[in-house]
Amino acid sequence: MTATLAAHVAVPGRAKIGDLQGNLLARGLGAMQSNLSQFQRRQFTVLRRVSPFSITGHLVNTTVAALALAGSVPQTQLIIWCIYSYSIALLLLYRHLKNRGRSPRNFQRAAKKVMTYSFFMALPWSSLAVLHLGALSHDQELIIVALTAGMAATGTILLSALPPAAFIYMSAILIPSALKCVVLNQKGYLLLGALALSCWGFLAALIAKIARDAGERERTEQSLAEYSVQRALAERAALVGSFTYDTHTDRMEISPGCAAIHGFPDETAEISRGEWLSRLHPEDAARLQVLRSRAFSDRRREYNADYRVLRSGGEVRWIDARSFVEYDNDGYARRMIGVNIDITERKRAEEHRKFLNAELDHRVKNALATVSAVVSHTLQGRSSLGDFAAALDGRIRSMATAHELLISRRWQGIPLRELVRRELAPYSTSNNTEIDGPEVLLEPQAGQAMATVLHELVINAAKYGALSVPSGQVSVSWGHRPNGRAQSWLCIHWQERGGPSVVQQIQSGYGTSVIREMIPYALPGTVDLVHAPDGVRCNMGIPERWLIGGAKPAIIPPVDATPPFSSEFERPTAPTR
Repeated sequence: MTATLAAHVAVPGRAKIGDLQGNLLARGLGAMQSNLSQFQRRQFTVLRRVSPFSITGHLVNTTVAALALAGSVPQTQLIIWCIYSYSIALLLLYRHLKNRGRSPRNFQRAAKKVMTYSFFMALPWSSLAVLHLGALSHDQELIIVALTAGMAATGTILLSALPPAAFIYMSAILIPSALKCVVLNQKGYLLLGALALSCWGFLAALIAKIARDAGERERTEQSLAEYSVQRALAERAALVGSFTYDTHTDRMEISPGCAAIHGFPDETAEISRGEWLSRLHPEDAARLQVLRSRAFSDRRREYNADYRVLRSGGEVRWIDARSFVEYDNDGYARRMIGVNIDITERKRAEEHRKFLNAELDHRVKNALATVSAVVSHTLQGRSSLGDFAAALDGRIRSMATAHELLISRRWQGIPLRELVRRELAPYSTSNNTEIDGPEVLLEPQAGQAMATVLHELVINAAKYGALSVPSGQVSVSWGHRPNGRAQSWLCIHWQERGGPSVVQQIQSGYGTSVIREMIPYALPGTVDLVHAPDGVRCNMGIPERWLIGGAKPAIIPPVDATPPFSSEFERPTAPTR
């Protein structure tokens, strides 16, 4: 009778909430078969196990009824009845064996089949009462009544996982029997009819209660399943997981979040402590064992520990473990419950903050030393305090410009175009400056050196060169060029035109020294400063390793490396300042 149910009963499929949620649902519901919920999967298992026994009972009762009615009913009718009763039972047994181990896919279709088969399974017993009540001996009729009532009650219990099928089976047996007793219109049969209706009412009430309880349980389990999915998603998003460790079995039950942050497969729900230890960073294993032993010996109820795990590909993650320990009556640790929190980003932020603090300390010291050197060299050769103050202010402003650009980009580099534009801004008009070149980001050290050099070039041009007259023009361009080595260079070209004729002077000033020596000393790079009659030209070369995203060669060129370009002019014996 319940073979069909075992072969077909299912529940409506739940829509997957994305691949991740689908995986979590499969894990949270115990990797359930097909689209069965956990509750209905258990019912499915129970019904599948009792189906052979229920079919065997049907066959045995058919045989008993046939023997009891032999000689009292026409032989042809009895044979036809036995063939039908045996056939329906054997058919369902065959379907049960054929579909063994399979899971139904569609609930509605499976439910309709179960209800249909339940109706046909009930027909042999209702036909006994309809055809033979009132025409047999008292003992034979008692056997028929007992068989029909017993099969109705038994079927109700066995089909309780699908209340509609149980109701159809029970009603198909008892209602026709009750009607036949009413039709006979005899006192004894009327009492039997009333008893059949009373039994139908009790069984209907039982079926209704089972349906309500099953529905409530299914809703509860569905809510728990959804909560498990939500918790698993929250754990994954927050990089938090929970675990339970049994010291006697040495096994750990872990949540989806815990499996995720340790790098275990998504479906992992239980691991051994050895598997957990295999993921630990070698430098942390001994320390954690000492902390654990000390906590157990001190009978501490909770303790915390930070440790690292090695995931696939060599990735290192930091875990903050917070554990609560349960002890037995003898004081031995029995169970541990705790949470694991992935604190990798926090650790990285702490390391980055330490690096920034060290970098800031280094840069502040460098800045103070640079300011001291600038003040000292600016003071040399100044005839007045006002001249000294103006020169010093300009050089400090140049340093401030580079610093401001660094801060605006969070110390991640200085854009060369913006640096050139800001240095030229105090003297530029609509037609006296020209800037051309690709977008380039300089490393902080290279950007600060370039800012100092550009400032001196601009000051020279404003005082003695192209920016000192309305007809003058300054162009700054740059691009990448190979130098015949394993790396390429950034070439920056400064060109003045239309200014006063360049006159060479005997003594080199501080500004010219900065132009010539800053880039080779600080990076190292190359500088070729030419005082041509038609205007100052300065070719600067910076190794590509000083560019954000540039190559990082193992061998750094020496300070006197050959520049990636050849000057058209010979160096003058002495610059203008």
